Amino acid sequence: MEPVDLFYSYAHEDEKLRDELDGHLALLRRKGVIRPWHDRSIVPGQQWDQALDDRLAAADLILLLVSMDFLNSDYIWGKELATAMARAERGDASVVPVLLRAVDIEDAPFVHLQGLPTDLRPVTSWPNRDEAWTDVAKGIRRTVESIRQRAASAPPPPPAAPPVQGPGDTATATAPDQSIEFAAEPGIEPFEPVRKLADTRLEAHTDALVRRMIGGFANELSVAARMRGMGAVDSAEAEDAALALIDMPEQKRVLWVDDKPERNRHEIAALAKLQIEVVAARSTEEALARLDDDQEGFDLVLSDWSRPEALDGMPSAGLKLLRALALRPRRPPVIFYHGEFNDTRRAARREMLLHAGAFGEAVGPGELLALVSAALQSA
Repeated sequence: MEPVDLFYSYAHEDEKLRDELDGHLALLRRKGVIRPWHDRSIVPGQQWDQALDDRLAAADLILLLVSMDFLNSDYIWGKELATAMARAERGDASVVPVLLRAVDIEDAPFVHLQGLPTDLRPVTSWPNRDEAWTDVAKGIRRTVESIRQRAASAPPPPPAAPPVQGPGDTATATAPDQSIEFAAEPGIEPFEPVRKLADTRLEAHTDALVRRMIGGFANELSVAARMRGMGAVDSAEAEDAALALIDMPEQKRVLWVDDKPERNRHEIAALAKLQIEVVAARSTEEALARLDDDQEGFDLVLSDWSRPEALDGMPSAGLKLLRALALRPRRPPVIFYHGEFNDTRRAARREMLLHAGAFGEAVGPGELLALVSAALQSA
């Protein structure tokens, strides 16, 4: 199936934020799901206004990157927004507002459209912007899936009618067939060299964004390791883990159970770099409620060892959670992330956890992400 053509409508003052979002959508582009375009993709020799009009008219999905600068742009209001809303009204394009910065949109023409992030919380107001972009990318992924489903179920277009020959026409009977055959030749399109150049630049840009994403992932792991008093994470191992997680077919969701989630902020940021959504729970009770009520489900559970809660006869709150999950017919794998660095005591803890059904345990971010990668691939 052809990728969904995506058009960015944005103010140049927000180019950095657009670039951040583009990076978080690189995984969808890498998998051939979307084909994004913005005005910085115009190649030398193209007429920029015509290129922009053509892409805007052909896009399956139009993202409105909303900020004060966006709303104050006469060109956006008079051209891009007008075209986008007209296409949304006709139903031949999906239009999604993405609120970048806090701004009043009560009277905006797109206020009735479902926007992103969740609850229209501006991207720049999130403490961790990677988590904001993960939320946005998740919503875009759903929209793209809906567009692709509609395209798959749509009836094929009717065959083109043969040309009508008038009384004064002197063309031979084979002339129309020759004309049709020439027009249908694959790869013969206007400005094909320009199109191929643009596709080559797009692939190179995607590779650069993925490399930057992996670099950000490795950096967050290194910071997490320093905060735990450990040596730097091996860059080759971090890259291997990142690539394995990037190439998974579906976006993954993790439930992280820890009474002090701020201790794991860099590990969470590393996962967010790779579009893995992390939902926090501070207790066993809250975690079980999340597992029961969350309609999307979770692919993995991470837990600390101890939490200040009733243990119900178990050695730790983590084992209490593991026992409760073991009684369920279906449960995601469980990994423990704890702080027992003494080799002897850690070995005893590991044996206890594995015997109780845990997928594994880790004390360092490198170990943790290797286990996360293995668990998500086996799920």
